[in-house]
Amino acid sequence: MPLTALTALQALELMNPKSGETIFISGGTGSLGAMAIPVAKSHGLTVITNGSAANKDRVCALGADRFIDYKTEDYAEVLSDVDYVLDTLGDRELPREFGILRNGGKLVSLRGMPNGEFAIRTGMPALKRVILTFAGCKYDQMAARKNQKYYFVFVHEDGAGLERISEIFAERHIEASVDEVFALDDVNKALKKVAGRKSKGKTVITISR
Repeated sequence: MPLTALTALQALELMNPKSGETIFISGGTGSLGAMAIPVAKSHGLTVITNGSAANKDRVCALGADRFIDYKTEDYAEVLSDVDYVLDTLGDRELPREFGILRNGGKLVSLRGMPNGEFAIRTGMPALKRVILTFAGCKYDQMAARKNQKYYFVFVHEDGAGLERISEIFAERHIEASVDEVFALDDVNKALKKVAGRKSKGKTVITISR
């Protein structure tokens, strides 16, 4: 919970959203989405996400205002003029995510490529700034077509942020989603399950004393 929720909080801080605006969280049925949805709702945002229909009730209970079943609807065809996008899917989906973003909107990616803005924001030396400016220019160019902003986020330690997370989850009565619990002897089964990317929450391994 601390890692994924803090990641979501730092992504929202980059967006600097206003209450009443709209955010699309791609693939919001995963563990990051389970944290990002309530964090976004705490900012007063209207939350849209997509994923498998089997997860609809769970993510709506977390606060999602609209759920798109990816097997029956294409978010890129039914959404437009979204204020913010939180990308969890990376390069394959980024052009489509920029397509649903309004003019002047902001996209924060967890899976795309770092860019020059990221290098400057994190205080990297001049050479790395040049390298990342070149590496991330594709996404910056996509964003520039509609005066949008592209950000890459890599979570960093933040004690005040963790305190805020604890307040948000206490206020909204949110608990971490646990999908399945394995004994340590079954660690390979647990790893196989996680690799399959079909979990509905965290996979837990118990260690006997």
